[in-house]
Amino acid sequence: MSLKKWALWGIAALLIVTATVFYMINSNKSGVASKESTPGTALSIWLYSQGWEAYISEFQQMYPNVAIDVRYFRSSRQLLEELLASISANAAPQLAELHSYYGVAELVDTGAALPVNRSARKEWSQINPAFTAPFHYEDQDWAVPIGGAIPMLYYREELLKRTQGGAFTRWDEVERAASEEQAEGLAANAEQYWGIGVDKELPWYVDNLSFTPGGNNDESTLGLDAFYSRWSNWIHTLGIMKPLAHHRAASDFINGKIGLFISSSEMLPTVERYIGGKFQFDAGHLPEMEQHGIVPGIHGLVALQSVPAKVKAAESFITYMLREQTQAALWRMDGMIPSRSDIVFKLQEETGWSLRQKEILDSTGMFVVKYPSTADFERWKTVQSQLEQLEQKAEVPAAVE
Repeated sequence: MSLKKWALWGIAALLIVTATVFYMINSNKSGVASKESTPGTALSIWLYSQGWEAYISEFQQMYPNVAIDVRYFRSSRQLLEELLASISANAAPQLAELHSYYGVAELVDTGAALPVNRSARKEWSQINPAFTAPFHYEDQDWAVPIGGAIPMLYYREELLKRTQGGAFTRWDEVERAASEEQAEGLAANAEQYWGIGVDKELPWYVDNLSFTPGGNNDESTLGLDAFYSRWSNWIHTLGIMKPLAHHRAASDFINGKIGLFISSSEMLPTVERYIGGKFQFDAGHLPEMEQHGIVPGIHGLVALQSVPAKVKAAESFITYMLREQTQAALWRMDGMIPSRSDIVFKLQEETGWSLRQKEILDSTGMFVVKYPSTADFERWKTVQSQLEQLEQKAEVPAAVE
């Protein structure tokens, strides 16, 4: 073979080796790039309550391929109104927090909500029926309850002196305590009387004091009329409650400006943290609750129509919120009553709870079942409006049916 031919064969071999190496390098790069650019699942969640950050962070550590985008709202009402608008605009999230107060019927009517697949959720049988009922509509469940709360009466301990049995069991006892004169110098802006404040979710407290389980509309209306009369008496006759001051009721109690405060049991960790050792306080059921039971306030998660990958991610997040460790953390960290009865039972068996914490856990036996109605949202807004009108003038409005 001539030198020229050897040279040609050498060049050809070199070209083959170069091409092979180039192909292998680019093949590896392509494989790495393909793996790195594999898109994860973006999950959009809308929430209105506080305390979700720790759970979302832990979930993302467990599911690193799911990127969660969270949008917070000032209230459950604002979230619902914006959610309904987003559904109309085809821009809804995949998960939304829904309160038991209202909203189920409106969401179901849009066709965007996904019914709960109860058979696929092994935890479903453990969820308290009073927690599932508010989300049960047209023979299906539309939200998974995560946890809830009860209405509570917070009070300074020294105001218990005129009660029977060391607890407020009647409203006239509450009124006498609120009418007690404050000692001079207890608060920078102290009023003449200790007074009472009520937190912002007014229709929920109205519901608990007027709802008749298994009763008819006439019985509920009578209960509402009685509540309106008492409310008017507090403001316009006894002068123990300031009108239109519900937005600052919590801070007024914590700062020692009022002596009694009606709020949610979820408020307990906050009250304990900020009062510290400034004064002695306690908390218990609202008076007369034992007579007709408690309508709990429940946080649920509703899944909305989306592509399969996003629906699966949403279901994974709900499953995470229902697991035993998360349910127990809801109580320990945030004061929320777990929706799973088996977790509540385990917590009840633990020692070390304060009497007020134990009372909250034990209250699950007093829960009443209340199913949703198409009129819930309008009724909530009407009661809110009527109470605002009543606080500005003494005339008691006609109760909404």
